[in-house]
Amino acid sequence: MINYTKPYPVIGDLIKNKDYDYVSYRISWKDQDIFAGYFKAENGKIISLDGDSYDLDEEVIRSEEWNNPDKGVSHGLTVVVEGSWV
Repeated sequence: MINYTKPYPVIGDLIKNKDYDYVSYRISWKDQDIFAGYFKAENGKIISLDGDSYDLDEEVIRSEEWNNPDKGVSHGLTVVVEGSWV
């Protein structure tokens, strides 16, 4: 996992030159990362796979590229964003 420092990259920075068939979107909250959704990225665009909305300009505090051929994921990415109450 890559830990970033300020200024944090945004999701759009991480996906602009790569396609990912699965991006795990996680929220950092109270010293843990909580799964909050997933999408795929093609040509620098977010394509929701769960019906939720995701923002290209959201800051990422940690990320990791991965693959899991057994589950059909050739190019995976995990992004962790800071959690806050809205």
